[in-house]
Amino acid sequence: MDLAERIHAFAAAEGLARRDPDADSATPATPGDLATSMAFQRRLFDAGLAWFDGPVAFGGAGLDPATADALRGVLYEYELPDQSYFTVSRRIVAPTILAHGSPEQQQRWMRALWRGDALACQLFSEPEAGSDLASLRCTAVRDGDEWVVNGQKVWSSWAHLSDVGELLARTGAPADRHRAITAFLIEMDRPGITVRPIRQINGDSHFNEVFFDDVRIPDSARLGAVDQGWTVAMSTLTSERTAMGSRDKTYLSRPYRRLRALAPEPGDAERELLAEAWIREQLAGVTADRVAAGAVSPSIGKLALVDDLGFYGRAAARLLGPDMVADAGAPGFGTWSDFLLSSPAQRIAGGTDQIQRGIVAERVLGLPRDTRH
Repeated sequence: MDLAERIHAFAAAEGLARRDPDADSATPATPGDLATSMAFQRRLFDAGLAWFDGPVAFGGAGLDPATADALRGVLYEYELPDQSYFTVSRRIVAPTILAHGSPEQQQRWMRALWRGDALACQLFSEPEAGSDLASLRCTAVRDGDEWVVNGQKVWSSWAHLSDVGELLARTGAPADRHRAITAFLIEMDRPGITVRPIRQINGDSHFNEVFFDDVRIPDSARLGAVDQGWTVAMSTLTSERTAMGSRDKTYLSRPYRRLRALAPEPGDAERELLAEAWIREQLAGVTADRVAAGAVSPSIGKLALVDDLGFYGRAAARLLGPDMVADAGAPGFGTWSDFLLSSPAQRIAGGTDQIQRGIVAERVLGLPRDTRH
């Protein structure tokens, strides 16, 4: 039995329903039950169906990216328990640990993150260091074989549920900017860490503020060399941007069909909207494939994604009219409203639109650097 057949057999044993390609509901931004998702992820991992392109040593199948992507497509033919909890763990933090972590860190966290035994968060942005990450103020001061961390982070997805966080902290003079930053893997239950969820416009609270007050961590928690955290951070952000622009992103699947279901008898204006939705969906797939193949910058994929999300939300609002906000729970309406309110956050994740445009301008188009910083 090949892996595709094993996926279908696993889905049958789990009683997973096939995705309805004509469903008129957007992917809910409000997360599902965490315990259900984690239990499912453990069964999926133990069946050898969770990490198709991961190293065999850590429980992956060791397949090439194209084969892995095809198999993920087979898996996503089914309605799965909420996978959003694992995006930061598997697609952002885990690749960084694999690239920069010590053998001990890899052994401790890789299998745990992919199996769903642990969750990870990103501890990068700060109240005054969002787009300009090199100006961060959170400090880590060495004290023998330990580091003492003080400061604040914000917009950390799932930090209130996470077991470990990838932390960027200043270990040198602020004037040295990115040359004086070190990365760490910090356990989130250490004394001195306070996590406060942030209530968002859609009522969800997966973003968090995180405070560090004399938090002691061992030097073995350091991720990479001292003062070399910028290299680690760039690796993480590249993974994040790549994940956001990939074919298997969970923000919204089959947007054209979902929007088409909202307009059974479209007029000229509606047909124009739907035509653009179809074109954007085709281009998104092509762009995702080019990003995965290394043909274009992940920043281009990320910029395309957030522009598409904004369009789909506005299109749904045009097609639904007052039902967007005044529904009584009919399928699709509430989730489209949730989607419209949630999607703007993706303009910040992985670096703001302005940062992405700067990267494309300088590194892709070869334009002069911005000398204002």
